[in-house]
Amino acid sequence: MKMVKAETRKTLVLYALLAPTLVLYLLFFVYPVINGLTMGLYKYDIRVPLNYFIFFTPHTSYVGLQNYIFVALDPLFQHALENTLIIMAANSVAQFLIGFGLAWLARKYGKVGDVFLSVALIPIVLSFVSVGLMWTWIYSPSFGLLDSMINYLRINGALRFVGLPTIPVSLTSNPNTMLLSVLLAANWQGIGLYAIIYSAGLRTIPPSIYDSMKIDGLSDLKKITRVIWPMMKETIALALVLVLSSSFKIFDLVYTLTGEGPHISDDVISLYLYRYLKYYEGGQPAAVAFFMLMIGIVLIVVQFRLFRGRSEK
Repeated sequence: MKMVKAETRKTLVLYALLAPTLVLYLLFFVYPVINGLTMGLYKYDIRVPLNYFIFFTPHTSYVGLQNYIFVALDPLFQHALENTLIIMAANSVAQFLIGFGLAWLARKYGKVGDVFLSVALIPIVLSFVSVGLMWTWIYSPSFGLLDSMINYLRINGALRFVGLPTIPVSLTSNPNTMLLSVLLAANWQGIGLYAIIYSAGLRTIPPSIYDSMKIDGLSDLKKITRVIWPMMKETIALALVLVLSSSFKIFDLVYTLTGEGPHISDDVISLYLYRYLKYYEGGQPAAVAFFMLMIGIVLIVVQFRLFRGRSEK
């Protein structure tokens, strides 16, 4: 009887400790999700009275799934989703290969490599807005570093001579290179973080493994692909989750580099959502947020199943 009471007391204590977290979870996650789904079923007509104090008095009308259907079929949303997926894929590949490359060089060359890692980590402490402004100056056609390098090295002249396309002076003003400008800035900022993550993963591998590979005479490529990567599955999975989530939510950097842009070449889902919120729309932003939530859940499930399946083999 005493054991039952003790177990009951422990259970009550556990529930009491979990209660604050559960309340916060319900209040700041479950309720907003349910409220957002409900908002997506209505059309909002927000009117601003012309008086001293500005009060927003939305007039709603039930439209069912109309907002969700409109967003799903909107070519602008589809293009924004396509750009977002391109950014996610490009960032994942670039930050994996370059980040791991820096980590491997740091492991191979010791203190000199650690210096490079420290320098590569500096951009991650900067805000996206700061990075966006800095790269805006770099891309500037008037005084930017990119323009100066192109003119000084006569790069475009050489490309014209051999019949190749020239490099646009301003990447952010050309609809064909807007996405490239975002990718360059995003990867410059994020590579250092992933280099540190992979460096930590390399340090978890026992020194005996490195000694065995040296005795076997394996090349660096075979060491990495046949031994190192299989032993770093958890580290790679963590880095992949981080880069995909940050790329999926990217907004500050895109907005700072291109504003809202004269074209839609640089459009991403978060910027698409911002445009509706800017004009006080209600139902359609909720529908966009719902699709973002669903895409995020799908990505999480796919990653979880992929890496869990590999770890079980």
